[in-house]
Amino acid sequence: MSRISALFALQQTDSEIEGRLASIAQIEVAMSNTATLEIAREAASEAETSFIAVRSKLRDLENAAEDSERHALELEKKLYGGQIKGTKEMGAAQSEIATFRQRRKEQDDQSVEAMVSLEEAEAANKAAKANLAEAQAEWDKSTASLKEEHARLEGQLPGLRSVREQRAKAAMPADLPIYEKLRGQKQSIAVAEVQNGKTCGRCRVELPLAKQQQVKSGMNIVNCPSCGRILFLK
Repeated sequence: MSRISALFALQQTDSEIEGRLASIAQIEVAMSNTATLEIAREAASEAETSFIAVRSKLRDLENAAEDSERHALELEKKLYGGQIKGTKEMGAAQSEIATFRQRRKEQDDQSVEAMVSLEEAEAANKAAKANLAEAQAEWDKSTASLKEEHARLEGQLPGLRSVREQRAKAAMPADLPIYEKLRGQKQSIAVAEVQNGKTCGRCRVELPLAKQQQVKSGMNIVNCPSCGRILFLK
């Protein structure tokens, strides 16, 4: 393996490692994005809260109606049982009975409206729960697939890092600092393959004839006069 081909081989492995790491990072971002699921959860929670509130209101109205009717019956029992005497007292009792009965009617009417609202709230609650279940199932399915891919990529890294170590040892020690510096400066691509024997494969600039000849020898590091990367010719 020539001096430059050793660096090119090292770069290929580095690119593979970086590709795996980038994919792993993307998967982790995707797995942490629970926006759709959270929206479904919030909607289900709101629907449940609304359903409970309407059901509680209906119960309160039914209890209040029962109380009104009970008070009316108690007064009627006293009135017709002779416990309330005197024209004024009897008139007041009858007026109070009428008030309780009117209140009972209003509460019954409100209960009917509450029943309709309860049916609507119950239907909305069931729909929200079904939507949440569907969103959760989709999330679980998607996450399982992502986890599987994450594990597969993670499993490839030790082998690639071992290859990287071997290829780094195969390169000339003096070349490694140059290679690493260029990787840091050139978006992780330090070595550019020459295309058609005369063009830099990264910046697409045609090399001067002198550079072309130098690259063909493969003995020394030759940098692209345009992008500065190390040139490699197969």
